[in-house]
Amino acid sequence: MTKSKSVLTGQTGMPDYPVVRTSGWFEFLPAWAFYTSVVAQSIVLAAYYRSVTVPLLANPGIFLSGMVGEAKSDIFALAGDVAHQYIAPYVCWQKPEGVDSTSLSLLQHKLAQQAISFPLVAKPDKGCRGAGVQYIDSERKLHRYIEAFPTHRKIIFQALAPYPAEAGIFYLRYPGEATGEIISLGLKYLPSVIGDGVSTLKTLIEQHADIGTRAHLYHARHQHRLDTVIAKGERVTLAFSGSHCRGALFKQGAHYVTPELRAKMDEIANDIDGFYFGRFDIKFRDISSLMKGETLCIVEINGASSEPVHIWDSDSSYCEAVRALMSQYRHLYQIGAAWRRQGYTPPSLRVLLNAWREERQWMTRYPQTD
Repeated sequence: MTKSKSVLTGQTGMPDYPVVRTSGWFEFLPAWAFYTSVVAQSIVLAAYYRSVTVPLLANPGIFLSGMVGEAKSDIFALAGDVAHQYIAPYVCWQKPEGVDSTSLSLLQHKLAQQAISFPLVAKPDKGCRGAGVQYIDSERKLHRYIEAFPTHRKIIFQALAPYPAEAGIFYLRYPGEATGEIISLGLKYLPSVIGDGVSTLKTLIEQHADIGTRAHLYHARHQHRLDTVIAKGERVTLAFSGSHCRGALFKQGAHYVTPELRAKMDEIANDIDGFYFGRFDIKFRDISSLMKGETLCIVEINGASSEPVHIWDSDSSYCEAVRALMSQYRHLYQIGAAWRRQGYTPPSLRVLLNAWREERQWMTRYPQTD
């Protein structure tokens, strides 16, 4: 079978990218391979600033600055009138002890109030790396998701963004400054295959020029139809969550950052109380409008622990990825130290460790990610 055309061409709203390498050798190395240098640098920075937890002050409006344990709904709630208009409508709902027709009716009423209908996105209020994110296109799937979700935990139900293209914009601003900096723009491509009327989904995945090396990321998610022959011309999207560990593909987009886009992100970030450092996950109409700072929709706002997603560009390098992470954490320490000079006290290491343990515990209990 001839290997299929690049997945990074022809996607609505996204620029075409000729693929040099289908997979960077470094992309799926264990986390320690990237963060050993970051930790070593942090030890030096902690000694210099005389605090291990001073980075946790970088976003004073967010629990632990978004390093761990923060709630998506709490971050959204920080948005003022200007920033709020760019956030995709959402409802935060806590699963009760017993889910019955009354509680489901109340949920549906809340969704209707926000004009949210099927299809929509469901995800844990507290979670990271795309854990538990699902595309919900029917009442039956909504009920299955709720049934699988842990009791007394909160779920975000969010309207689908009106634009098809996706990016991660990493933004930072120092205290007292009106303008900030976009230190990373990563374009996100959700992989898909197109049926030929002969091949099974499994074959289409494994023989695809750009995603065959990532087949293991899609097999479990689509195991119920791997042996199904896909009709000619039918497109099957293999990952819904725009997360690297879930199989999304990324490309460097720094050359698309313009003064207009920076001004728009300043406008939005300045209207989010206590936010100075993190990544906006956005949808946008097309690259031209994004460069003008127009037609963008925020689906998530991530804090201190978020990564600049351009580092996962397979045409990049391991050293460039590590350098980007080290630069990010230097900024994190500097911004945190600036807040400490203004009288803020860094949280204790115990608070950080407790939040980390809780997050690890709940991450394993969320429904499977699409």
